[in-house]
Amino acid sequence: MNTTSRPRLGQWSSIVRTCLRQVHTGRGKGSQGPEGHGEKIWVFRHRRSDQIIYSFDERLDGFHALKQLPFNGKKTKPAKLRKDYWSPMALIQFPEGQGAVGRSVYQKLRELKHLHEVSWTDEFRYKSPQEFTAADKKKIAQEKASGNGYKPVRSKAERGIALNAQKTNSIADMAAVLAGHGNGNEIAVANTATDGQPDPIQVSIRWANDQDKEYAEAWSKNVTHALLDEPAYTSGKEAESTA
Repeated sequence: MNTTSRPRLGQWSSIVRTCLRQVHTGRGKGSQGPEGHGEKIWVFRHRRSDQIIYSFDERLDGFHALKQLPFNGKKTKPAKLRKDYWSPMALIQFPEGQGAVGRSVYQKLRELKHLHEVSWTDEFRYKSPQEFTAADKKKIAQEKASGNGYKPVRSKAERGIALNAQKTNSIADMAAVLAGHGNGNEIAVANTATDGQPDPIQVSIRWANDQDKEYAEAWSKNVTHALLDEPAYTSGKEAESTA
């Protein structure tokens, strides 16, 4: 007679959790996806809202990409991605074999984007001059004539629209992260030729519109710029194979 006890119904949840934990912890650190994973970061921009999505692939995955878009109010997050509204704004490319650095940069860019979306000052409540309506301008003039200061306040819907517009923030973040700023930034490596001082890895950015790079105050010397429709960076092996 088989006396082996079977798990009770209440025990199944703990067994499932244990199995899942073993699966996740069993993944080795060396398992980092296919070869070259992380060497390219595509930066996609929504044509109307200036929302930003980061991707390792040149085509957006609707399921995973939507997770990067926060809910900032009614009608601020689409139910699905319309590919005619999304296009590559930039392609960040790292040298061959530096996928780990690219994955680190990708993580930091996403963290900074999230920070912009959830942490903002009281000044954000007020409209920028570009948002002033005719009524706003009239009210400002009236209050100024009376010796009072007046700042038009954004409505809830307008705040959601402003929070979605992360294009300029994203470009500034790219400049900061690629320069090596931030704790744990793997783009800075020890270079014995310069007495062990951090020497950021060379990175290229190809832009759909090369004027967009001007939104950053400055770019570090390790970053080069080109247009997105120009030939991509090729390693020595790729050059030999295409010769």
